[in-house]
Amino acid sequence: MARSGMKVSTFKERFSELFDEEGQTGTDLAKQLHVSRQTLSAWKTGVRSPKEPTVIAIAQYFNVDPAWLMGFDVEKTKKRLKLPADIIPISQLHRQTIPLIGAVAAGEPILATEDCEVYIDAPVKADYALTVEGDSMNPTFIEGDIIYIRQQDDVDDGTVGVVLCEDSACLKHIYHIKNGLQLVSENPKYPPMIRTWPEYDTIRILGKVVGYTRMYK
Repeated sequence: MARSGMKVSTFKERFSELFDEEGQTGTDLAKQLHVSRQTLSAWKTGVRSPKEPTVIAIAQYFNVDPAWLMGFDVEKTKKRLKLPADIIPISQLHRQTIPLIGAVAAGEPILATEDCEVYIDAPVKADYALTVEGDSMNPTFIEGDIIYIRQQDDVDDGTVGVVLCEDSACLKHIYHIKNGLQLVSENPKYPPMIRTWPEYDTIRILGKVVGYTRMYK
C-alpha cells in the first residue's frame, strides 16, 4: 500500500482515538473482523498490532485512510467517489463463512470433489463455493474465480448454475429440454451440450451461482 508523508503517530494512538470518537464498545468491530474483544484491547494498549490487511479492514470500518490509521501524516479521510445506487461497499455486506469444496469446469465437465479444502468468507448468502477451471464461461467467469452457490434443485431457463452429470460437474447457462438439459457456454468456441436422462443415470442441478470473487494477479 502506497503511503505519503512521514510517520508522526502510532497505530495504537490512532486506533484508540477512533474508539473514543465513536464511543465504541468493540462488539460490532470484533464481529466484522472475526476477532475477540480481547484482541481489540490488545491493539488499543499496544500489546499487539494487527497485520496490514486487518488495518485496511479497520480503516474501511471507520471510514478513514489506512495510512492515517498506521500513524502517517496524511489526511484522516480520503475523498471518496460517489458509488452508483446498485453498488454496495464490501464493508457493508453481511459476510458469512462457507466451505470451498472443490473445482467446477467452465468447459468439459470435470470431477467435482466434495472434500472441503478450506472455509472462506462469502460476501453473499450462499451454501458453498467452487473454483472455476477452464474458459468456456469467459468473459463473465474466468479460470481461478471463486463462485458462490446457493443450493437448489432447479433454476429458471438461462440461469448460470452448476450441473452434475454422473460424477462430473460443470458451470453453464441451464435450459430445460425434453428428457434433459441443454448446457450453454458464453465462449462461442464451445457448442451447447445436451444431457438427457436416457444417456445418463444422474443429471442433477446442484445450485445457482449468486456471486463470485476474482483475484487479479
